[in-house]
Amino acid sequence: MHILSDAQFQQLIHALDTARTALEASQRIELDLTTSKEKVVRTTAVQKSHGKTRKSGGKRGVSVLDEGKVLEIKRQLAAGGKSVAKIAKDFGVHVTTVNCIKWGKTWKHVQLQQEVTA
Repeated sequence: MHILSDAQFQQLIHALDTARTALEASQRIELDLTTSKEKVVRTTAVQKSHGKTRKSGGKRGVSVLDEGKVLEIKRQLAAGGKSVAKIAKDFGVHVTTVNCIKWGKTWKHVQLQQEVTA
């Protein structure tokens, strides 16, 4: 058993509080990506940690899609004739990614011209 001085004990408590705060912050950022504010926080954290700039829309710094590709996906979805799985394969993304675009869960700011005027 070790006996700590008051100063050592206070340093330990401070270190644990700092670690707890950092852990809570990282869990909030990783798990709560539903609001634009949290996405901005996550984007900033990724840019600082990796020193890279990113294209908009990606959550992990490795965005496969850009606004032009998303616009084309939306055009193909609106035109019909192609399955979601085929579109996903053509663009090299998961089916869920295309479905999220289709349902308006992601890339909401990219709209087809008829959607804007409607």
